[in-house]
Amino acid sequence: MRFDLTVLCLALLHPIVQASVIGIDFGSEWFKVSIVKTGVPLDIVLNRESKRKTESLVTIRDGIRYFGTDAAGLSTRFPESTYPFVKNLIGLQYNDPIAVEYRSWYSNNMVPEPLRNTCAFKLSGDVVYTVEEILAMQLAHAKRQAEISGGESISGAVITVPPYYNHYERQAVLDAAEIANLRVLQLMNDGTAVALNYAMTRPPLNGTAQHHLFFDMGAGSTVATLVKFTSTKVKKLQIPTLEILSTGFDKKLGGKAIDVKLQKHLAKLFMTSEKGAKAKEPVINNARSMAKLLKEANRVKQILSANTETMASVEGLHEEIDFRVKVTRAELEGLCGDYFKKLTEPIKAVLKEANLPLAKLDSLILVGGAVRIPAVQAVLKELVGESKIAQNVNQDEANVLGAGFRAAGISKQFRVREIKIKDASSVPIEIVYNLESQDGSAGKLTTTPLFPKNTTLPSKKLMNFKRTTDFDFSLKYKDASSPILSAKVSGLADAIAKHKDTAVDGFTKVQAQIELTDSGVLDVEHATVTFELKQEEKKGGSIAENVMNFFGGKKDKKEGEKKEDEKKAEEASGEKDAKKDEKSDEKKEEKKDEKKDDKKDAKKDAKKDTKKNATESESKKITTSKVKLTVDIKYETLPPLTKEVKDAAKSRFAKMDDEDAARRAREEAFNNLEAFIYSSQAFLESEVLPSVSTEEQREALSLKVASAQEWLDEDDLRKKLNEVKEIRAPMSFRVKELEARPKAVADYRITLTQVQAYVDAIRANNTLEDNAIFGLYEDKEFVTGLNKIKEFKDWIEEKEEAQAKVAAYETPAFKSRDVEAKKEDMVTSIVKLFSKVPKKPVKPKTTTTIPASGKASATTAGEGATETDKPVSEEKPASEILAKKDAPVGSEEDSETGETKDTKEDGEGHDEL
Repeated sequence: MRFDLTVLCLALLHPIVQASVIGIDFGSEWFKVSIVKTGVPLDIVLNRESKRKTESLVTIRDGIRYFGTDAAGLSTRFPESTYPFVKNLIGLQYNDPIAVEYRSWYSNNMVPEPLRNTCAFKLSGDVVYTVEEILAMQLAHAKRQAEISGGESISGAVITVPPYYNHYERQAVLDAAEIANLRVLQLMNDGTAVALNYAMTRPPLNGTAQHHLFFDMGAGSTVATLVKFTSTKVKKLQIPTLEILSTGFDKKLGGKAIDVKLQKHLAKLFMTSEKGAKAKEPVINNARSMAKLLKEANRVKQILSANTETMASVEGLHEEIDFRVKVTRAELEGLCGDYFKKLTEPIKAVLKEANLPLAKLDSLILVGGAVRIPAVQAVLKELVGESKIAQNVNQDEANVLGAGFRAAGISKQFRVREIKIKDASSVPIEIVYNLESQDGSAGKLTTTPLFPKNTTLPSKKLMNFKRTTDFDFSLKYKDASSPILSAKVSGLADAIAKHKDTAVDGFTKVQAQIELTDSGVLDVEHATVTFELKQEEKKGGSIAENVMNFFGGKKDKKEGEKKEDEKKAEEASGEKDAKKDEKSDEKKEEKKDEKKDDKKDAKKDAKKDTKKNATESESKKITTSKVKLTVDIKYETLPPLTKEVKDAAKSRFAKMDDEDAARRAREEAFNNLEAFIYSSQAFLESEVLPSVSTEEQREALSLKVASAQEWLDEDDLRKKLNEVKEIRAPMSFRVKELEARPKAVADYRITLTQVQAYVDAIRANNTLEDNAIFGLYEDKEFVTGLNKIKEFKDWIEEKEEAQAKVAAYETPAFKSRDVEAKKEDMVTSIVKLFSKVPKKPVKPKTTTTIPASGKASATTAGEGATETDKPVSEEKPASEILAKKDAPVGSEEDSETGETKDTKEDGEGHDEL
């Protein structure tokens, strides 16, 4: 019963725990979020400005964080407090060339993080934020957008990352997501997400495989991903399959690099202009001026993608000097010619690596914002031919839609179309360790390939070591000077000493399992050592068994029973490897038994006959024992954030979230108060107000409004708003009632007349004509109904008399909603009273006679009638007699068309009952 109740509770709880999943395409310049929730298909999340993408930057001023459009607006005023393009800094050390280049682009204060020498940003005072924390702020903002859009919590996310991201960069994204309290279902390569989106809307292939190259040029980098599309047959169904064959990239070739080129060109034009040359300080030394030029360069670049020339214009660029100059597309292409020449390199690299001729490439699909530049498309067309250039995916949203689809598939909450994905790693990984010499000391250093390039993700490898002492090994990228991590395996010497007397000499198998996860992160799962043991069986049996044998109570064991006993022994040992080894030993023993001579067989049979098997000589069998070893991992180059650091960041974020919520509440209260003050000022000037208020009341409201205006910049905003509302609300109510109450009374009286007519109609038709048996209602029921009508009539007259004695500026004697409620009560009570279903007259019995003519005729018993009598009229239910909804009194409804025909001359109807 307890189990059933638990299942029931879980079943009831199931709808409650349902939550949305999201996909996040976090780009260098923009991020986009897709969402999947129950009952809602895959869609893009709109931000506060109802846009489908949000700027990837955050501005922090006086402890207040600004995101998206707000941050972009502040970036030119406070460039030192704005942190854009952090995606390119994730997992990099302070002296990395990309970090050095970042510092030349932006004027914020980047400092080395003291513990790991990674990139961090110093704010005012001693406040320092790591790059992971800056990224976490934006991931949390993306999550909050999705929660607002979906109206429910987010259970997990798939985040897309460039395929060239190494272990450190991917781990940094995971750390940032953890700080943001965002559960990561998977880190998915950009090209794989786009390929998945491509496969989502296309049928499975029935014939030859297709090869498509996705060329993704974004703001920060350029990536080429070669994908093979095939179909896999599963249970008579063709399942679409995509396999990543190769990836090529250029980490520095992106739209932002073109922006910076154009920015520097515009700065040079300004300094050589007549007005700019007179500036006291070069424009390149002013952070705000250069931030304005970078923003303008991006705008100009986008316009030149569609036009051959445009004007670059910045008001008050530097020292209050305006700047305006014409820029042509040819000029931009000349500036960036060396960049455009590099575009073909990633494409050539992937085709060469996959050994795929260009002729066998089905198409080159363009993705990313920078591919809109005409010069980019011209270079690609020249390489592969215009016929192979395709734009059949959404260049901006294919990535995030693929991530959202993948998130839905991983979560198991949603049923999605099955598509097999074979993602691949982009960099080969090796394992490095020292061989062990005969005396147990460290021997020759050995490097062995572990995960080659394009290894399918996820992937696990079981490494075997011949060891008798504790040891260590390291994992590194090929051609890298330092390892990713090192693992120290301990406990081996102790395990060997413990099994010294029982282990078979010369057999010690040490294994370490290493995983490359589906997110591309390395992990050493565990290490074990396995021993082969000789286990002795006890001589003879117990006293009880011997007594049973003596009296013949114990049956001979058959071969199957022996195996069953052995199986039980194996289960007690709890080692799967022991079971496998023992089964092989059994087979060997069986073969040996078959080769025994007849003499031994005879002796064996004799022993069975005399039941002396309890005193057999000692026999031996081999089992295995597996011992788990201790693995200590150390990250040599760039360790991940520790739990203490992440917990401290979460605590700091929680405080900032509370401050942000309080600030938003304050701003909302301020806006509400300000709007209410303006509306109150207009309210005081209305022409109707003097008729429903005294001079003293209006003066009190005017004073409170004036007082509230003085408090707009103070803390007690809500209190002031409520004070104004308390005085204004009664007057506002009386203004509304001045119109609503008379209308409600008029409607009430119309309904009262309709109800009276309804009762009169029933009374007039209360008897059935001809052979009526009895009427539907008795006289006392009509008396009750008429009395109720009188009560309703008296009630409204009493209320009107009371209202006539109340001044317009005083509290009304009754409200319009009181009249509406009383009207509904009147209709309900009268209809309920007269809702009997009329009884049909009893039909006379008929008999059928067949005359000589052979035609049957029906006659009524005793009267000879030829047709059954029918009642002259039949009463309709009360709900049909009352005026229908939207049909005014005095109108009739066409019985055939159902249309209402107005019979009133003036065309004015009345409210429905």
